[in-house]
Amino acid sequence: MQNQYIKEMLDLPELQIHQIVPMSADEVHIEVTPVTYKQDCPLCQSDECVIRKGNNHPRKVQHLPAFGKKVVLIVPTIRMHCSSCEIGFVWMYEFVGPKRRYSHLFRERAAEQAFSSTAAHSALMQQAPTSTVHRLHNDVVLVESERLSKQAWKQATESIGLVLGGDDFAIRKGHTYNTGIHDLKWETLLDLLSGRKLENLWAYAQWHPHFLQLEPKAVVMDLAKAYHTWISECFPKAIRIADRFHVHGYVIEALQEVRNAVQSTLSP
Repeated sequence: MQNQYIKEMLDLPELQIHQIVPMSADEVHIEVTPVTYKQDCPLCQSDECVIRKGNNHPRKVQHLPAFGKKVVLIVPTIRMHCSSCEIGFVWMYEFVGPKRRYSHLFRERAAEQAFSSTAAHSALMQQAPTSTVHRLHNDVVLVESERLSKQAWKQATESIGLVLGGDDFAIRKGHTYNTGIHDLKWETLLDLLSGRKLENLWAYAQWHPHFLQLEPKAVVMDLAKAYHTWISECFPKAIRIADRFHVHGYVIEALQEVRNAVQSTLSP
């Protein structure tokens, strides 16, 4: 009965607990085995002709901590053989990837905590090395960035009354600049392109045909000639709007020039 509750807490339905081995005051090892006896062959997708051929050295997989202790799962590496396909394979577990030392749930939890705090704090909570949590965090960031990028482009493509925004930002002020393309309606970043010169903008449109498939109602940008030339060629029907920040800057600059010109002619 105790093992049943621990199994539910671990949230690993494909495994059954064989033995719990306390290693220290801060660490516990749990020996587990698969719930089923055989697994489908990866080629014929059937287990009718599959037999077990013994075990290799067991794997140690770190899982989510429980009761304030570090939990390590001792997982058997079971060799299988399919007589129909004449191939050998090793038991594949759903809760952990091949040759991985951390379960999927552990990796997800560590990355989530690192998003909201620091890798060092997440490592302390998960009882894992900081370098490991930092690597897991970077892996998740790549996947999440790709997912959010696809979602942003899908929203922009399907949007009615799409308003794009384009602006440059300095990588090295006065020397190196990049350009960001935004969906202002959904407040998302669609893409980053290298440079801000007209040839850079043309090259981006040439190599990214999905950009030209957008149908923006308006495009907000600064007053740089390169941007207006580029947008007028890519989206001739779109209204080109000078963004408020630059318009405000020009108004303040003009006001200062007038003030400097007339202040010497006024009485104190």
